[in-house]
Amino acid sequence: MEERIDEVEISFVARNIKLTDYIKDYFKEKFEKVVNKIPQGLRKNSKIFFIYRKDGDTRSGAVIVTFTKKISPIYTEETADDPRVMIDILAEEIERQVGKLKTEFERALKEEMRSKREFIPAHTYEEAPDVKNEPNVQRIRVKIEKPISLDDAIIILEEEEKKKSGRRLPIFIFNDIDGKFKVIYKQAENNYTLFEVD
Repeated sequence: MEERIDEVEISFVARNIKLTDYIKDYFKEKFEKVVNKIPQGLRKNSKIFFIYRKDGDTRSGAVIVTFTKKISPIYTEETADDPRVMIDILAEEIERQVGKLKTEFERALKEEMRSKREFIPAHTYEEAPDVKNEPNVQRIRVKIEKPISLDDAIIILEEEEKKKSGRRLPIFIFNDIDGKFKVIYKQAENNYTLFEVD
């Protein structure tokens, strides 16, 4: 069953621990304020992932929020014994990060509106200028914030790949938990190559 807050899809992932309905409901209640900060036009393309895990005696939670293909996903992670305290801290941090993205949200909405208004003719009658095999360089802005695990990087990569709709760039650059920058490259379904930068 798909869960949502307004138009934003919520995915819950539990590793080595049971994720109760109470925790899910508490998460949705706290993240309602976060969703309200996302502009209405971007909510249908946004997703929130809550990853709740237990490693030994340590319980941790991570939240990944993805938007449109033009806005980088955001991520935060917290450790706490009480899941409610953890969710409160995660919601506060994600809300802060969403607030920082206000100009990116506005830009994405303007581009979406502009693309709906543009008319592209079926035929062009001018000859294209003579281009001497200059390389076509596409610049991609990468935001790297808090360190994340390899599993979380794969989830973000998969989500970003779904949004590209045909124009795929199957790589993701991230700051690993060990403090090193790494690049994960998707070769095929469930087949990845991890580049570690020295």
